[in-house]
Amino acid sequence: MNRFGFWCLVMVLMASACSRSTTVGCPANQICTEIFTSVGTRFVDRNGNNVAVTDFTVFNQRTHKKIEPRGVLLGGSGFKNYTIVTDANRKDLSTGGDDIKVTAMYGNRKVEAFFKISGGCNCHVERLAGPEKIIVQ
Repeated sequence: MNRFGFWCLVMVLMASACSRSTTVGCPANQICTEIFTSVGTRFVDRNGNNVAVTDFTVFNQRTHKKIEPRGVLLGGSGFKNYTIVTDANRKDLSTGGDDIKVTAMYGNRKVEAFFKISGGCNCHVERLAGPEKIIVQ
């Protein structure tokens, strides 16, 4: 093999190794839209009015790790939406869905809710279970 052929082979092997490393265990031929998806919730009082909370935390119960929502777009509706995860967090979640615990403080009261959210090899994060609105008392 001449020098040119050798370098071509090295480049092909390097390119294929790079593409495999980012999709380990996921279908290589999966076609996804470029829509950026997020899963969120709102906190409301018993009358359905939106309320603000503090110390909003997202915790993956499978991995025992806190999740920081990435790629959150600010602004928009003004409904006090709280983002739990975005497509940028897909690798933090399993394909079949993880149990997620969300906690926050409303005044001096701790509020918590539970979700099941999938990610992993799926094209987008998806709420499998969990409230769209969390009612604080």
